[in-house]
Amino acid sequence: MGAATAEFLASQRRQKVLLLEQFEPGHQRGSSHGDGRIIRIAYPEAVYLEMVRQVYPLWSEIEARTGESLMQTTGNWECGPAGCQPLADLAASFQAHGVHYERLGAAESNQRFPQFHLEPGSEAIYHADGGVLVATRAVESLWRLARAAGVETVTGARVTGVEVNSKQLTVNSESFEDSGREEGRRKKEEGRGRKSWRGRRLVVTAGAWAGKLLAQLDLDLPLKVTQEQVAYFRPKERAAEHAVGTMPTCIDYHADPPFYCLPQISRRGPQAGVKAGWHHTGAAIDPDRPQPFDEENLAAVQDFLRHRLPHLDTRPFGLARCLYTNTPDYHFILDRHPSWPQILIGAGFSGHGFKFAPLIGRILAALALDETPPVPLAHFAIGRFAHVDRLVKRINA
Repeated sequence: MGAATAEFLASQRRQKVLLLEQFEPGHQRGSSHGDGRIIRIAYPEAVYLEMVRQVYPLWSEIEARTGESLMQTTGNWECGPAGCQPLADLAASFQAHGVHYERLGAAESNQRFPQFHLEPGSEAIYHADGGVLVATRAVESLWRLARAAGVETVTGARVTGVEVNSKQLTVNSESFEDSGREEGRRKKEEGRGRKSWRGRRLVVTAGAWAGKLLAQLDLDLPLKVTQEQVAYFRPKERAAEHAVGTMPTCIDYHADPPFYCLPQISRRGPQAGVKAGWHHTGAAIDPDRPQPFDEENLAAVQDFLRHRLPHLDTRPFGLARCLYTNTPDYHFILDRHPSWPQILIGAGFSGHGFKFAPLIGRILAALALDETPPVPLAHFAIGRFAHVDRLVKRINA
């Protein structure tokens, strides 16, 4: 989100921009790394459906500018008990907005998509325009575009504080290296690697660290950080094809929270298989203290695969961590700091935000320059947290 914002401000609005990152582009400590993320129009909320419609051409534009293949169409397949609320809401949204989709009974779905198995009494909704984004490559592409546009980029710099007055902001940072690096500890103790920058606007897109940073600015946001995990599985011998282009993405509402999986994107390496996970089931953690993998969570994913994707070997050959940072209602935060309007905040994207990155960049850039954002932002206002008990949580993935 930060790289997309910086690139747009520099290339389209001719602003002088600094992009700070505490690790490196594409690092594996946050929420945006790995082989793939789902991109889909399958949303019951009108604002997200409109955002996806706007962001598809933005990704295509990024592909054209970088020469990278970042987005692949797979179709999106969502299943659940016949008539369940998530599927009913999705179908109603598609009908209201003129989106073509197919509603499939169990027998028809099993014949059409042999990778999946549905029992009688279940149904699926299929949307052909769903797909996957190649995650790490997309992040690195946004960084390259930002640098080409003249953005000053600094990596390995952790923000330690922000000073605000009516005319400017000062951002303080120090060189940051992961624990266990003697050189990094010595630099910190000696005060080397500390630096400050001044500017008129600050955009905070700090992911799992947003809550910690904004707390220093007298803003206590109800952001919860959890350590989610995914696993990779290979098809059995002589099984149906599970690769991108043949197998659609999957969200399964037979469980609450739902399970999900992506087709095989990589052809080699530790991610050369079907990726599967259990949405919103990770333990709350401090993002600076990663935890061991949850074996019970993995067992639940394996049981899901036995029932829903019977042609996969349920022995995982790859595991990966991914941090979720969410609000109580699972909607994003896209707003100004209530006390300092020169500070803009983008947070709480995890679980369904990656696909929106280029559009989020334009939204935050518009807020920073006092322009009208490309979509209405009422869903994403900080003010809604004044009555957390009245918030309605999203039920769809």
